[in-house]
Order: sequence, then C-alpha cells, then structure tokens
Amino acid sequence: MILWATVAYDGPRFAGFQRQNDAQTVQGSLEEALFTIYKENITVQGCGRTDSGVHATGQVVSFAVPDHRDRLLPSLNALTPEGLSILNVDPAPSDFHPRFQCIAREYEYLIHRSNLRHPFLEGRVWRNKEAPEASALRSMTPELLGERDFGAFTRPEYLQEPTRRYLDRILVRNQYDRISGQWLLSIRIRGNAFLHNMIRIMVGTMLQLAKEQPGEEGRDILRGILESRDRNRAGPTAPASGLYFRRAYYPADRSFQEAGLCTLSGYPEFRSRK
Repeated sequence: MILWATVAYDGPRFAGFQRQNDAQTVQGSLEEALFTIYKENITVQGCGRTDSGVHATGQVVSFAVPDHRDRLLPSLNALTPEGLSILNVDPAPSDFHPRFQCIAREYEYLIHRSNLRHPFLEGRVWRNKEAPEASALRSMTPELLGERDFGAFTRPEYLQEPTRRYLDRILVRNQYDRISGQWLLSIRIRGNAFLHNMIRIMVGTMLQLAKEQPGEEGRDILRGILESRDRNRAGPTAPASGLYFRRAYYPADRSFQEAGLCTLSGYPEFRSRK
C-alpha cells in the first residue's frame, strides 16, 4: 500500500532532501527509519528536492509498505534524527506520486531587517539590515507573475533543461513572529514548479534592485534580466537559511481530497513541468 506523510525539518541539520551516501539527508533518514521498522529497503519519494540548509514545514513524501502498522507515526519520529518530524502518515491513492502529481508548490522566504543576532531566529531567517521596505519589493512582483522564462534565476548548467515556469502568487508583507517578538519581512511565492536556486536568486535580485534602482527603473532592469536568461545579470543568491517549503497542492480530485492532501482547483496544467 502507498502511504503519504507531511514532513517538517530544520534545514541546517541536513545536507538537503535527496539521499547522499556520505551525509545526513531527509530522504536518507526516513528510509533508514523505515528499514528499521519493516526490515526491507523502502524508497521515499518527495515533492520537493530542497537544498542543504532549506527548511520545510509542509514537505509531502510517499512510500510503499507491506502494511500500515499500528504506531507507525510515533515509531518514525522516534527513529529519525533531531530536527526532523513526521506530522502525519495516511493512506494515499494507489498511483500517488508526490512530485509528479503535484500541480503547485508554495515557498516562503523570511528576512529579519536587523544586524543583531537573535537566538530564536539565527539560522532560520536571512539577517539583513539593508533589506528594503516591503512596498519596494511588492512593486516588482508583476514582472515575475505568469508563465515566464526564469533561466536567469538558476545555475548556467541547468539552461539545457526547460526553464519556463508559472507563478500565480507573490505576497510581500511584514509579519510579526510571536516566538522571537520580532517583525519579519515575508516573501511568499506559489508556482507550478521551481528551478534549482530559483527562489533564492529571485529574492537576492529583488532586494538588490529595490535598494539600488527603486521604482520603474528597477522593474525595467528586472524585465531585462528575465529576457536575457543570463545568471550573471541577476543578483546574489539569498542564503538558504531564510527559505521554507510551506505547502504542496494536488488536483481537486476526490481521491486526493479523501486522502487528506491539500488540493487546488482550476490551476493551469504544464506538460513540461519538472
């Protein structure tokens, strides 16, 4: 049977999601725990292959098991390392694949506009005193919405792959963090899929332009960067510490809804999605 789970993890404790032979990863940790429980190799599939240092609160994974054992959820949490939590384990549709059937993903980037370390924020935000106001960043978002070629926002070696992606939502706002008692700058982005480092380069570029070329000039430059597909024209890559995988969305089919997955209706379909 196929089970699906929501996984949350503290990015700096892992060398990314994808299994590596010589490093602690999210996928590797989950597979080791499943082997201990079932005494056989079980492959874990993930919705998003987050990089080293990137956090998640809503990563969706799946795995095929002989049976859904009692106390599977607490057993998995007991067998996985600190910084990784499995929030639920539930039956999935028989053909479920968390990555290939996902129609949209939502990430959030958090910035603390301060030069002072905070014990409840360090390693979990980008500490950047020079970050512009939310309104300056918000004015750039129309240039990024819709279906566009984001080749300038990934590493050059990935330009041989499809680089067109669709973004339908970018929300920029100030939000109060109750744990730290600090105001954070939040950039929340939803799209059908994302290129390697795309969000971090996008955030770094937006901050640089909003600071150095605010207003219409910055929007014109951003438009030119996108058209160029040239990574060298884009801004710096924002640190991984501020990026969070928040949510995965699936088609509004009855089977997904009954399984408890987050669904979305009327979202455009993209055959070339990676």
